[in-house]
Amino acid sequence: MPVQKITKEEIVRKAIIVFRKQGYNKTSMRDLAQACGLQKGSFYHYFSSKEALMLEVLTTLLEYYRKKIFAIAYEEERSPLARLQAFFDQQAPIFTQDLAGCLFGNITLETISVEPEFRRVLQAFFEDWIAAFAHLFLRAGASEEEALKAARQTVMQIEGALMMMRVFQDIKLLGSACNWALERLKRWPKAEKK
Repeated sequence: MPVQKITKEEIVRKAIIVFRKQGYNKTSMRDLAQACGLQKGSFYHYFSSKEALMLEVLTTLLEYYRKKIFAIAYEEERSPLARLQAFFDQQAPIFTQDLAGCLFGNITLETISVEPEFRRVLQAFFEDWIAAFAHLFLRAGASEEEALKAARQTVMQIEGALMMMRVFQDIKLLGSACNWALERLKRWPKAEKK
């Protein structure tokens, strides 16, 4: 069999798909190698373990979220309300694809007590997500305390909605959580001001 040419970045992209579909615990190195068109033994030339690959997947996704989604919260040329809507518009297709939910939330639930090396990246994701929402609520006119509280509640609402979306196979549940956050933001006086 000819040697398959593949980069680490391509492996990470393919691994994201496999982990989203099967979760961490149900994914084997054989599954990952097969998705990449590699022999299982060849896979270890790229990543020493499933844990090392998952850490790279999480780190790569965190950077993606920071650049493509969380950054929307800091685009000051738009109103906080417009930014929050754009934020949700970018995030929703990721979460609703195959009703897979949030990979960070899913991996947290699966691994937090058995794979402590993931905690740093998982925590960074949720901290950045909360910070992005808090920034929007603050810009809308909330106090720092109110903004942080509302941001944490928003993340909790969305993560809960994603879990329920998976259980009931109903993407409208995510929409309800997003609408709740949009309505919450509108309570503050500068929600629609640039």
